[in-house]
Amino acid sequence: MKKFLALALSLVLVLALAACGGGGSKEPAGSGSGGSDSSGAAGAQGAELAFPEKDITLVVPFDAGGGNDIYGRIIAKIAMENGYFNGKNIIVENQPGGGGAIGQAYVANTAAPDGYTLLTFTASGISNPILKDVPFTADDFKTIICANADPAVLVARADAPFDDIAGLLEYAKTNTLIANDSGFGTSSHVRTLDWTSKLEAATGSKINYDCIHVDSGSVQISELMGGHADVTCLTAGECADAILEGNIKGIAIMTNERFEGLPDIPTFKELGYDGFIDGADRAISCSSKVPDDVYNYLVEEFTKLCSSDEFINAMKEANLTPACKSAAEYQEFIEMKTDLFMSLKDYLQAGE
Repeated sequence: MKKFLALALSLVLVLALAACGGGGSKEPAGSGSGGSDSSGAAGAQGAELAFPEKDITLVVPFDAGGGNDIYGRIIAKIAMENGYFNGKNIIVENQPGGGGAIGQAYVANTAAPDGYTLLTFTASGISNPILKDVPFTADDFKTIICANADPAVLVARADAPFDDIAGLLEYAKTNTLIANDSGFGTSSHVRTLDWTSKLEAATGSKINYDCIHVDSGSVQISELMGGHADVTCLTAGECADAILEGNIKGIAIMTNERFEGLPDIPTFKELGYDGFIDGADRAISCSSKVPDDVYNYLVEEFTKLCSSDEFINAMKEANLTPACKSAAEYQEFIEMKTDLFMSLKDYLQAGE
């Protein structure tokens, strides 16, 4: 978390300086200087399209400092330093509220669908239309690229009387497991409901547990460290430092293969439990009404940026997993999350 927060502050400072006096909550990044040969080719295509002729706004529908904000600012910084998007700025604009719904509604319905307003898209863009009365659906957005595939990790307090899944199951037979999450109905909460029910189905063993709803991933870690909770699920970017420093311990990770940043933590799969694949796959999206030629340009340019060494290294430095998944590849994540939220819709809407 220390490395994560330090990078957040440094990115905010760099992007603020790049603003050259711009105000408000917007933080521009980008300059016309420099640029690689590949971005120059994209610039030629952009000139043919007359796009972009001005700065591009990237709406982050959450407060500054979280995973979505960090990776959005990394993208903006890399664009600034390497002359992508025909040398135009990417402006990171935080529009928090409604669990992401405020910023999502702005991109879907208010901003002109011309490719100049983009969105950091997360599972909340899927859950909000299913669980809330919002003026958009997931179909109102088109995925440009998935730039961050951050796997979920089941973690426990450092002094928990178990070190693995078998020990957790044994403990939960005679004790009430206290699990925390980042709020009722959030992806974090749903993830807890999901892994506990899957383990019960796989083992036939009842897991006695209570959920404590807190405000954020950082609070989840603090609660674990303080002994106020036994387990939680966090993304690798949120919890890697705390695990490596011994403040909490990793139990299992929800990937097919071990995660490079936490190589000592086994996957659920290698422990004998299939189907435990989850995480925070974060995409860059736009309105579904953006013209095809502009959309295709954005796909091409973001693909170059997100496959660059500069982007990959900056993401790893932040303990975020770099990705460069296409819209077709990201659709699998959308469908998985849609099925999961729909299966829990009645329970979550009842607010129990």
